[in-house]
This record gives sequence, structure tokens and C-alpha cells, in this order.
Amino acid sequence: MARRSLSFPDLWERHETLYVYIFSIALARLTQKSCLPDEDKISEQLCPVLSDVCFEESRKRKRSQKRDCEIRTPDWEKPIPPVTEKETEDENIGKRPDFTCKFINPDATCADDFEISLHIECKLLGNPTSESWILNKNYVNNGIKRFDSKSHQYGKRASSGIMIGYIISMEPEKIADEVNKHIEKHIPNHPTLSFQFVNHPVFKENQQLNRKNVKPSSFQLIHLWVDLRT
Repeated sequence: MARRSLSFPDLWERHETLYVYIFSIALARLTQKSCLPDEDKISEQLCPVLSDVCFEESRKRKRSQKRDCEIRTPDWEKPIPPVTEKETEDENIGKRPDFTCKFINPDATCADDFEISLHIECKLLGNPTSESWILNKNYVNNGIKRFDSKSHQYGKRASSGIMIGYIISMEPEKIADEVNKHIEKHIPNHPTLSFQFVNHPVFKENQQLNRKNVKPSSFQLIHLWVDLRT
């Protein structure tokens, strides 16, 4: 039997890279559709696009005779299940990231570490939709913070996760400035974002976190922002 050459961290990085690529393609295609400025509706529209992209990429892999040719479509709004008796008592039971991409850990020595999930959380970005609903603040307090929150524990057991921002109004540069101000105010232990806004509908930035409430502590949060203003 052939010896597996890649360690779990390497395999996880490959899993992460694959789904960053899948979501980037799907988000770029989403810009060609007419999207209502509604977070849930946009994510719902993204589902069939993701299904198409995963199917197409799987076919490409099959034609090139790659071993792992099937790419599973991300699960939409799937609850985080408990994997230990203790977790059945946790307050985060039933929390639902917008998308989940599971991966099997071949190096697991116990059931706790057998399935690791790449969690994806999606939020609107732009001008406030009301006096009390500040989108760019919400991206921080109800988005980024969930990856280091005892109440949500997104990215638990994983070394990375994804935040998706649906830009529905305002210039991206101004959004980034406002998001960074909210990061500095509400989660000052997290680094700010420094997007390079180029002539492309999807923008990417990595944010390295040192988490205090969720393990593992070292965690990379990948931000994908898509321009849906048109």
C-alpha cells in the first residue's frame, strides 16, 4: 500500500485552498445575477451557483485523471453538531454557519477530531439599512467575532475559516475603513484588514487571529468580498 505523503495540516490547506477557489468563482458568477439586498436571499441564490461550480470542477478533475475528482457542494445553513457528550450541554448547539465544507482528518486519533469543518459566514456590507442595523458594524460583531465566540465557536478544531461580504452599496475602500474602525473598537486584539481593491468583482484578504475562546488559537480568517452593487 502506498504511503500517504501529506500530513493533515497540508491536506487541510489543500481543502481550504480548494474552497476559497470554489467560492471565488461562484461569487464572481453571482455578480451576473440580479440580487435583492437581502443577506439570506443572496446566500440562497449562491447555492445553485456553488453546485454548478463544484460539478464543473469535478468534471475537469476527472478528465485530468486526478484521484480526488469529486468536489462536494458546501452544506447550506447546517447546524454545528456536538461530537462529545460535554458539547451537548454547550450553548452553541444549533448555531448555523451560512456554509460548511467538511473534511475527514486521516490523522485523527479519536472521534472528536475525525471530521473538521471549514465554516463560512456571510454578511451584507455597505450603508446602514436602518438606524439600528449598521451593516459594516454587523460584519464585525455578528460575523468576525463568531469565529472566536463561546456562543458560536465557528471554526472549532479548524485552523481557518471564511468570511464573505456582500457589498450592496458604498465604495469598497470606505467599507474597509469602517470595518477596521469597528475591529479596533470591538475586537482590538484582532488585526485590521488591508484589502487591495483591484478591477475585479471579488476581493480577498487574510486575517491572522490569535483566538482566546476557541481552539486552535492560531487561526486564519479569509475574507472574500464581492461587489454586488450593479
